[in-house]
Amino acid sequence: MVLYSKWTACRPFSSENARARERPRRIPILQEEPTIHIIGSRTQIFGFVSNATRNLICQLILPGSVSTSKEGHVMRRAIMGSGIFGFVCAVVFGQAAVESKPNQAPEAARLITSDIPSFWQVFDKASLKDAAEMFQREYIDSGTAGLHDFLKSRIQNGRSLAGTIAARPRYYAAIRESTLAIDQTPAIKDAIRASFRRLQEIYPDAVFPDVYFVIGRMNSAGTVSSRGLLIGVEMNARSESTPVDELTAWERAVTGRIATLPNIVAHELIHIQQPREGDRSTLLQQALSEGGADFIGEMISGGTINKVQRSYGDAHEQALWAEFRKEMLGTDLDRWMYQGDRAKDRPADLGYYIGYKICEKFYHRAPDKREAVRRILHITDPETFLKESGYGGDN
Repeated sequence: MVLYSKWTACRPFSSENARARERPRRIPILQEEPTIHIIGSRTQIFGFVSNATRNLICQLILPGSVSTSKEGHVMRRAIMGSGIFGFVCAVVFGQAAVESKPNQAPEAARLITSDIPSFWQVFDKASLKDAAEMFQREYIDSGTAGLHDFLKSRIQNGRSLAGTIAARPRYYAAIRESTLAIDQTPAIKDAIRASFRRLQEIYPDAVFPDVYFVIGRMNSAGTVSSRGLLIGVEMNARSESTPVDELTAWERAVTGRIATLPNIVAHELIHIQQPREGDRSTLLQQALSEGGADFIGEMISGGTINKVQRSYGDAHEQALWAEFRKEMLGTDLDRWMYQGDRAKDRPADLGYYIGYKICEKFYHRAPDKREAVRRILHITDPETFLKESGYGGDN
């Protein structure tokens, strides 16, 4: 039995409202983590190199003084001779360039779930007094690299996480079985793998990073980092019997079921294929980025992640387009993107819907479908793309 009564009397820590899907960072994905070499009192990140290459390099620098930790990080006491140092750098960077090639094999991407049982271990034994400290020490600090990347603007720290749980104790207690189903129900991972293979079919240049499944603070279903896809499982773990009275109206609208998790993964996988936008991208560009991820993500997974926006958008498409086109060349995203629970009188993030419809029209109009997919993934001129799509809010 899941015990949650200890959380019900906990006064929630103050925490900021956050957005469900903040603008992701489009960074090339590498299949190994960087090796950090400590040289004297300085730390240098040389790149992605194999253990054999590491040891060879260090033997060249100073034979007999190499020590390797269990993580394979080589630690040096000193480097003697600037000539040797320059040679070593050249060898390391050259090897890194070879070994850091992004993964293009769908089956080679790892689906990493170890943070989920770690979360529940802390959930079961934490008390009101030590919850913040225990979540920090035993869940966050000891978690995966993906969990660490998920902290910024999302989990933040153990205190913030404990506060979110304290405000929604019955919801969190009820989703345990669903979160553990990722490992226990083969169909979920099979569906994710199938969407990866489908993307490779329609876009042969696709890359496939690792996927980290974590439990967060009800503010992000997914994003990306340099390490891979980061998926907030608590946002898609509801069932028919899950209590939702503790959730905000926005949380009730955007939380989904564990069976839809592959759709979230597919959306974030598309973001990995897209080039990174500048910090001052226009509303049109950002809508096309998110709408394109929705459109192609749906193509490869068979499902949508924005059913509420789709339903509302289909019923109000012409009015939404008339409103959107007046603002689309500006950089103010507040009324259309990443709104979280700030949207009033209509669903949040309707820019996703407009971007989806433009990409949909572009794809159906294109004679070469594979080229159309490539164009959607690499939109360099949003206004030209819109014009070529023929979209006008009336399809």
